[in-house]
Amino acid sequence: MSLHSLRRRAALPLVCCALLLGAAFTPATLVADDLPAPSEILARFVEALGGEDALRAYSSATAKGAFELPAMGMSGDMTAYQMAPDKTLVTISLPGMGESIQGYNGEIGWAEDAMQGAYLVEGEMLAQVKRDARFYGELEYDELYPEQTVAGETEWNGQAAHQLDLVDSDGNESSQYFATDTGLLVGAEATMTNEMGTMEVTFNFTGYQEFGGVTIPTSTTMSMMGMEITQTVESVTWDDVDPSVFEPSEAIKALLPE
Repeated sequence: MSLHSLRRRAALPLVCCALLLGAAFTPATLVADDLPAPSEILARFVEALGGEDALRAYSSATAKGAFELPAMGMSGDMTAYQMAPDKTLVTISLPGMGESIQGYNGEIGWAEDAMQGAYLVEGEMLAQVKRDARFYGELEYDELYPEQTVAGETEWNGQAAHQLDLVDSDGNESSQYFATDTGLLVGAEATMTNEMGTMEVTFNFTGYQEFGGVTIPTSTTMSMMGMEITQTVESVTWDDVDPSVFEPSEAIKALLPE
């Protein structure tokens, strides 16, 4: 389970369960003459995660943990499945709200929850989900983000960081922040699209731990419109996902064109 995949899986349930949120801040950035190239920042990042061999050692993963909406006093269980190259399924169970599911099986994207029922993910949202589902995302930055610019050195949550500005293959802009001391990704600002439109989102990544030779953040906090949602990873297991996990339900299949 790559960090890119885990980070985006942190976003997927938010699309399902927290469509009412959105907004972020932008820290001041200092531009220096001796900044590293984007390729240097990303190469150091891969090494900090365990190296390319470690990232490619697995082809599927299961992450289990908690999903919290502190402002609403809500918390529940989260399970995220992923299989290379681009299959993903996230389930979240919140007391009083039931179970929410969002998946992508390499061909179609879908979601199911008690509020909206079953529906297909389409348009810009589907394009976003397809990018986010890439299992080896850290190793595919050049493909995922054809435009990469080091904006300068800044501070993110009290840490010195390099700001890497990115433009993805669909023209969407985002910024990622890599700690200058560890090389790890500590924050990101991006645009998300859902049923309510396009929103600016901030991610914070903390509590890095190693699972089977791959280092991932155990806490991801997503901030939108002054509210926060936190995903906490308690366990990660590898190469244990049955492909049937990504089979859409009968309710989703009924929505597909003949």
